[in-house]
Amino acid sequence: MKISCSARKVWQYHIKDWLDFQRSHTKIHSNFQFQYKDIDYAFGQVEGNTHLFGGRAMYINLTRVDVYWLYDKGIGLKMPLTNKFISDKWYKESKPFLKQYHRKGNAIITATDELAKHIKNDFPDYQIEASCIQDIVTAGKLKKKTSLGVYDTIVLPIHMNDDVKFLKRIKEKEKIRLFLNVECSYSCPKKICYGTTSKINVGEKERKDFKCSFWDFGMERTFHKDHIEWNNFYFDKAKFNKIGFTKYKLLPSWENQQQTVIMYKKNRKLIGKAR
Repeated sequence: MKISCSARKVWQYHIKDWLDFQRSHTKIHSNFQFQYKDIDYAFGQVEGNTHLFGGRAMYINLTRVDVYWLYDKGIGLKMPLTNKFISDKWYKESKPFLKQYHRKGNAIITATDELAKHIKNDFPDYQIEASCIQDIVTAGKLKKKTSLGVYDTIVLPIHMNDDVKFLKRIKEKEKIRLFLNVECSYSCPKKICYGTTSKINVGEKERKDFKCSFWDFGMERTFHKDHIEWNNFYFDKAKFNKIGFTKYKLLPSWENQQQTVIMYKKNRKLIGKAR
């Protein structure tokens, strides 16, 4: 078992405390427990200058103190360089940043094949992970990604956890990483936030231009299960273990990370109040 833990925290929290919180929460609310030795990566944004960050607005999560604590514990640093709009200029400007964290045991998450290929070629010690942003939801898409020979791991979107037939048919299960818990993308009908966040991080848009399918367009979720306490929800890891999966992704039970408030049918009334 290898778990990739979110390090998306305010920088003032030490990474040890943040990981311990996630360990404690899973111990209480899930059917599994894990130790430091079970964590292959902590992922988040680090110190340094690059236009490549995406997925979340650019804030430093991990300080040098955090990073070296991870190294000391044998835990890799994984950086979400998931900007969807990459230029050759921005990649070249980011090479000193990439060199700074380039070491065996560290990894990069990408949203584009182009960036994945560049990094694999120029910085071969990084493990390369295909982000869930790539929306790999069919056997054809998965085959195409694995055939590139670029990705060491592929993260499936959260809702694919529910398609057990699809999961069982995957041949290279050792390459797949599944979510252990949820955030708002689980039931999002159109993940427009990824694109607007990418443009904010490269300076093409301001933070006020961020767009959400719920808050800004009032889109209906793909499903509602208001009886579930989503902040404390975990998938049945034992079921996935039995199917043959060994890599997982864990989010902190922290509302500003999960945004579960928009997953409830009862909260659709908030849209009108927010506008």
